[in-house]
Amino acid sequence: MICYWDKIDSPIGKVYLAATDEGLVYCASSRSDGNEMYDWLKKYLPDYTLVQEKNHILSMSKEQLKNYFSGESKTLDVPLTLIGTPFRKKVWEALLTIPYGETRTYGQIANQIGNPKGSRAVGQANHHNPISYFVP
Repeated sequence: MICYWDKIDSPIGKVYLAATDEGLVYCASSRSDGNEMYDWLKKYLPDYTLVQEKNHILSMSKEQLKNYFSGESKTLDVPLTLIGTPFRKKVWEALLTIPYGETRTYGQIANQIGNPKGSRAVGQANHHNPISYFVP
């Protein structure tokens, strides 16, 4: 199994991206040489071979990010493959329902996913979000 990766320059530094043929799995800024991405991929996709090659998901992601950073677009909607615990995935899916320009508290998200006392856990799930540009 193959995981493709690439990076782009952005107004806030390098953004590292990784994707399988099914969807984007990682997108994060880094001030280093991408070690965070490599460590994350080794932990969560240990059976995948990481290659720096073109991939249709990466191409779409890079184009959408460039348009987003330039102000030409407010939409980031490539196919995603959420990798995490069932709880984290539920939180990230809830984040995807927030319209552009709006915000929600961790408590509101906890209520939305049926765990009204889980606001701290929602915060932790948000902290561990590996594709935070696309799942804000």
